[in-house]
Amino acid sequence: MSRDHVSSSGAFASPRSVTRRDALRLLIGAGACAALLPSAANAAPSTQERLDAAQMDYDQAVAELEALGEEVAAAAGQLSQTQDAVNDLSQQVNQKQDEIDEKQSQIDDKEVEIEEKQDDIDAKQAEIERRQEQLGERMSSSYKAGPTSTLDLLLSSATFEELTSNIYYLDKVTEADREMIDTVKTLKAELEEDKAQLEKDKAQLEEDKAALETEKAALEEQKAELEELEAQQAAELEAVRAKQAESEELVANLSDEVKELMAQRDAELLAAQQAAEEARRQQELAQQQQQGGSSGGSSGGGWGSTVITGSGPLAAVQSATYTTPSPGSGLCAAWVSTVFRNAGIGSFYGNADDMYYTWCGYPTSQIQPGMIIAVNTCPYSAAAIIYGHVGIYVGNNTVRDNASGRIRTMSLQQWISDYSVTSTVRCGWLGGIALS
Repeated sequence: MSRDHVSSSGAFASPRSVTRRDALRLLIGAGACAALLPSAANAAPSTQERLDAAQMDYDQAVAELEALGEEVAAAAGQLSQTQDAVNDLSQQVNQKQDEIDEKQSQIDDKEVEIEEKQDDIDAKQAEIERRQEQLGERMSSSYKAGPTSTLDLLLSSATFEELTSNIYYLDKVTEADREMIDTVKTLKAELEEDKAQLEKDKAQLEEDKAALETEKAALEEQKAELEELEAQQAAELEAVRAKQAESEELVANLSDEVKELMAQRDAELLAAQQAAEEARRQQELAQQQQQGGSSGGSSGGGWGSTVITGSGPLAAVQSATYTTPSPGSGLCAAWVSTVFRNAGIGSFYGNADDMYYTWCGYPTSQIQPGMIIAVNTCPYSAAAIIYGHVGIYVGNNTVRDNASGRIRTMSLQQWISDYSVTSTVRCGWLGGIALS
């Protein structure tokens, strides 16, 4: 919204020869006068004062909301980091548990091997004991029989071949006994060594498992601490978000209040402007009446109602500007089109900017009665900025147009002054039809 003009809901608001700044001066002046009066000492605050206070509250609330937003972002960032740390520790704990499970599996396997080795040792021990018993019996029999039994065996040989066979048999028996003794010793030593190694391996695995259990316990303790911190940070974040929601609601309410006060202030300013404008017009009308009326010739600086003579197209258009009512607020181009249609000239459509670009090819110094006068943009409303404004020059330094839902009459100089703020005012024959 322009700071120098009050916004209007119509597409083409009426121009203000009394600006918003002038109206504001009027309101401030009125407030100053009231302040000088004793009866106004306890008067209620003006709309502008209420608006300033509400705007200040709104700005403070917005600043607090922005600060809360930064606080929420920081808290969310800390919580995210803590959650990442908890997840990392959870992975480490799971990894340690996997290692512990693997060590336990190895321990179980070693225990099975030890049991199997023990079974082997027990079997071998039984075999050793059996062979020792056999060997003992042999030794005992040999001892009881003495050397004569061996000599008897040799002397009892009937032939040389039998003697040789008996000698070979005695040697084999002696060798078998010796090998039995050696085998028993070797097996027993190997089994005891295997068993000792298995027990050693099992003890190492138990030690490794205990170390892993210690590491796992430490990790779980750290994880528990971080989870507690995580819960605390989540609660803090939720509290900040709740404050943020309350602040957002406050800002929204204050925004609505500011908007309402702005609308009320603008309405008051508009009323002041209209009052000042009416006073200016009354003053000009009084001056014209003092100078002999406003219906004189077309030359000179006067302006007002145009004396319509003749019955041609120009007269028809001039007359139609006084008989064609307003089609509504913001429909300046529609009114111009209706005027020319009512005058029997033809039907021409488009917005004010369309008419400006299509038919207005002359500077205002070359304007003639019956021409349209237009701008492609003006700053009096959002629609006027886009579509501009258009009127009809009826002669006698007078322009008639549809503004804010009423048909207006104003001087050519004033029209050009009001609408040349952001665009060059130009004129031309609508539809390319010269009326004079």
